[in-house]
Amino acid sequence: MTPLEHPPPIRFHGPIHLVVPKRPGADLDLLRAKLEGVPALQTHDVVWHVPDRRGDIVPLAEAAAQAAHADGGLVVAAGGDGTINAVAAAALRAGVPVGVVPLGTFNYFSREHGLALDPETAVQDLLQALHAGDVRPVQVGFVNRRMFVVNASVGLYPKLLADREMASRRFGRSRWVAVASAVWSLFRPASSRRWRVVMKTHQGAEARQEEHLVTTLFVGNNPLQLDRMGLPQAQMVADGGLLAVVMLKPQGRWAIARTVWNAATGQLGKDNAVVSMACSELSVAPASWRPPQVKVAFDGEREWMSPPLHFRLSARPLWLVAPGNQVRADAPDAHGVMATPPQDAPAPVPGLLPA
Repeated sequence: MTPLEHPPPIRFHGPIHLVVPKRPGADLDLLRAKLEGVPALQTHDVVWHVPDRRGDIVPLAEAAAQAAHADGGLVVAAGGDGTINAVAAAALRAGVPVGVVPLGTFNYFSREHGLALDPETAVQDLLQALHAGDVRPVQVGFVNRRMFVVNASVGLYPKLLADREMASRRFGRSRWVAVASAVWSLFRPASSRRWRVVMKTHQGAEARQEEHLVTTLFVGNNPLQLDRMGLPQAQMVADGGLLAVVMLKPQGRWAIARTVWNAATGQLGKDNAVVSMACSELSVAPASWRPPQVKVAFDGEREWMSPPLHFRLSARPLWLVAPGNQVRADAPDAHGVMATPPQDAPAPVPGLLPA
């Protein structure tokens, strides 16, 4: 273990800085009552950080992480992967560990790390780990200056996220709404773009350049998401030091239906329209006309960025406060049997259905 990989010492003596997003239809009072009713939390001071507007989550997370650094507290993300992204990025910059209470739609980050999906249980586990000093290193990636913990992408995927947000505001936030919205979006006309991809297959390797005409270029950092779709790069990412790259070629509607089926049944790696590989870093840019900016999605959020887009791994890990003996909820046991039944909706498809 290099010096950069040693966990920061946990000298917890301050409050819990709880960052909660502003979500349409969310009942903050009910959430507060649930969490504050956890006996273990009642022995701690809790500072609630709730933004006035959804767009305020990034500066709010930054302030919470800096406060945790100053007062010896712990910054905790209570939300989905987008909230976790904002809080984790702030925690990495501040040099403090982060805790997570899952409240999202798919909760890929939390499920990969074996965190309880029930908020009250998650708080109990978090405080238990905090008092025991249990922290674990988490590999995180960057696309230009933005960090991501689950995935980042360009092309069709950012458009699907925008469609999902519109559907969620109309029909409510659930897995079925997210999946139905994404499938509807997939069967609408989608443009493709030729991308120049320069990548290194491993640290110290020479860069190689390729061109691909695709509707989506997706970079994955979550082994669970990749494994559920049947992509062979899942284990490579789990072993550390690599990112997965998934590219979807242009297709007709019936071919798209086949690809969605392959993804839902864990056979995406065998689909002829899918190109997947693993690499330590890559840069992508439009191969012909270069627009001043392209829309990039990362952990469910979206932002315009100027190409080329440079995807890389952070030199420093994120330190997650979590019980050391937790096992991923849907990881197979020694006999290949899932520890818990599948979730109540199809898993999202990398580059197809938003996570």
